Amino acid sequence: MSAQHAFEDSMTKLKGEERKLQKSLAKLKKTLADTQAELLESQKSLKETVAVKEAAEAYLLKIKPGCDFITENYDKREKHRAAESKALEKAAKLLKGTPAYKAAESQSELESLGSCRDTCEKAGRSHAKCKACLADVEVPGYCAGHPETDGC
Repeated sequence: MSAQHAFEDSMTKLKGEERKLQKSLAKLKKTLADTQAELLESQKSLKETVAVKEAAEAYLLKIKPGCDFITENYDKREKHRAAESKALEKAAKLLKGTPAYKAAESQSELESLGSCRDTCEKAGRSHAKCKACLADVEVPGYCAGHPETDGC
C-alpha cells in the first residue's frame, strides 16, 4: 500500500507542476506573440525610415552638382562681384561729373528751397536771411539762436 500511496503523492505533485508549467507556457506564448507583433511593427517602421533616408540621399545626389558649382566657383564669383561693384562706382562717379547731372542737381536744390528760392538766390545759402526763411522764422529770431551765421 505504501507504493500506491507514494504513486498518488507523486502524481499529485506532478499534476501541480504541470499546471504551473502550463500557466508559464501560456504567459510565454502571449509574450512571444506580443514580441512578434512589436518586431513586425519595428520592421515596418524600419522599412519606412530606410525609404525616407534613401529618398533624402537621392535628392542630395541630385542637387550636389549645383552645390559643387557654387563652392567651386565662389572665389571667381567674388572677384567678378568686386569688379562689377568697382565698375558701378566708377560709372556713378562719371555720371555725377556730367553737365546734365550737375544741372539737374542744381535745379533740384533750387526746387527744394520752395518759397525761399528768391531770398536764398539773392543772399546766398549760408546767409541768415535764407536760413531764417527756410526755418520759417524772422531773421532776428534765427540770429538769436545762431549768432555765428553770416548776416546776423
